[in-house]
Amino acid sequence: MLLVGILTVASLLAGCAPITGAGPTQPAIPVVALMHAGTDHNPPSLQTLVEGLGELGWFDGPIGPVMEQLIGDGTAVNGLMKQLQGQYRGPRIELIWRNLDPNQQAQIDEQAREFVRERVSLIVAFEDKSIRAAQDATADPANRIPVVFLHPSDPVRDHLVATLANPGGNLTGVWGARDPIARQLNYYRQILPALKPLRLLALIDPSDDATTDTLLGEARDAAKQLGITLDERNASTDVELDAAFASVEPGQVDGAFIVSPRLRLYFSSKILALAAAAHLPVQAHRKEWVDPKLIDPSLVGREALFSLGVAVGPVGTAGSRFVDNILKGADPATLPPQEVPKIEFTINLKRAAELGIEVPPHVITFAAYVYR
Repeated sequence: MLLVGILTVASLLAGCAPITGAGPTQPAIPVVALMHAGTDHNPPSLQTLVEGLGELGWFDGPIGPVMEQLIGDGTAVNGLMKQLQGQYRGPRIELIWRNLDPNQQAQIDEQAREFVRERVSLIVAFEDKSIRAAQDATADPANRIPVVFLHPSDPVRDHLVATLANPGGNLTGVWGARDPIARQLNYYRQILPALKPLRLLALIDPSDDATTDTLLGEARDAAKQLGITLDERNASTDVELDAAFASVEPGQVDGAFIVSPRLRLYFSSKILALAAAAHLPVQAHRKEWVDPKLIDPSLVGREALFSLGVAVGPVGTAGSRFVDNILKGADPATLPPQEVPKIEFTINLKRAAELGIEVPPHVITFAAYVYR
C-alpha cells in the first residue's frame, strides 16, 4: 500500500509539471533577407523600407542604429560601398543585408540559394539581377520562399508575375516608371536648345532585353521627333564603356545618353567618370547621381547634369507593407504588385556651369531638386 501511495503522488506531481517536447512551440523570429547587386551604391529605398518596418512595429526606437548595423555609415571609398553586408537582430525581426558585385552573376545566384538553404522567412530583392536570382532560387516548390521585389523594369514583361491583378506565384512587390526615355531626351533638348541638331553618344547594352525589346525603339522615335541625333555605341562591360567613349572625337557629340537600364543600374559611377573626363554632360535615373556627395564624396566633380526617374523613397515604404503583410500570413500570389508612378526631375546648376551650359529658367522651375 505504501508503494501504491508513492506511485500515486509521483504521478500527480508529474501531471503538474510542464511537458517538454510536445505541443505548439513559440514561433521563431522572422528572418528577412535583403539583397542587392550594385556595390557602387546602396539603394535609397532600403532606408525607407526599414523605416516602414519600424513604423509597422517590427522594431523599436530610431532607424539609425538599425541601418548602421546593416550598411555602416552608408558611404563609399573609390566608388565601392564600405560595408557590403550586415545584420540586425531584434526581438521581433532579423534583417540580413547583402550587397553584391553586379559583374559576378554566379555569386549573386549563390547568395540567393544560400538564403533558401538557410530557410529565411522572406527575401527582399532590389533591382533586376537580384530579383532574377531570387526568383530562380525559389522556383522549386520545395523552396517556395516569398520574394518581395523592388524596382523591376516591368514585372509582367520580365515574367515575375502572371498579371498585375493576379501575380499567381511567390513573387510580388513594387515597381515604378523607371525608364522615361522620351522625357529624358526632351529635357536634354530643352536644356541645350541652342544646339541644332543636338548629337548625343547613346550607350546601349545589347544584352539588356528591356533595351532591345522596347527602349531602343522608343529612344530612336523620340530623338527623331526632337531633332536629336543618337550616335549609338554598344557596351556591356567596363572595358566596352571605355572603348565607347574613346571612339568619340572631341566635339563629335554634345552629351552622353544612357539608354539601357542595366547600364544605369550597374555602371553609373563608371559612366559619370568617363563623361567627366570627356567634359560631356550625362543624365541619370535618380538624384543621388546628380549630387554624389549623397553616395561617395570622391565622385564630386563627376556629377550627372540632371536626373529623371521614379521617386525611390515611396518604393521602399510600399515594400515594407508587402513584407509586413506576408510575415503576418498573406499569400504573395494574391497581393497585386503596386506601381509608384511619381517621376522626379533634378538638375545640378553647378555642373552645368562647369560644362558651360546655361540652363533656361523655365527648365529650373520643373525641378523637384536643384543643386547649385
